[in-house]
Amino acid sequence: MILGDPSPWHRLDLPWDEAPGWDGIPRDREARPSLDDVLAVRRQRQDMVRDVIEALTADQLAATVSRTEPGWPQQQDFPVRQCLLIALNEEWENRLYAERDLSRLEQR
Repeated sequence: MILGDPSPWHRLDLPWDEAPGWDGIPRDREARPSLDDVLAVRRQRQDMVRDVIEALTADQLAATVSRTEPGWPQQQDFPVRQCLLIALNEEWENRLYAERDLSRLEQR
């Protein structure tokens, strides 16, 4: 939302399990990308977030963004700060899942 991209989804993206099906948002649970493909998408996303954070000013951080186009999310006057907190929280939670899963694999 911060960048104003009306279609930010990569073909390998997956919404949360209970998400309704939206036009234009991928949901291919049968996709089996290679590790290299997954890591390339991940690097692109990390770079995008890093670039946003590095260029962010205090005024921009205090601002809001809106997205009214069809699809998800549809929000008006959504705080930029909250957008960043959502992205950082998702990253943290994904790291916890990865560490949990790696720990289980190491125990085998």
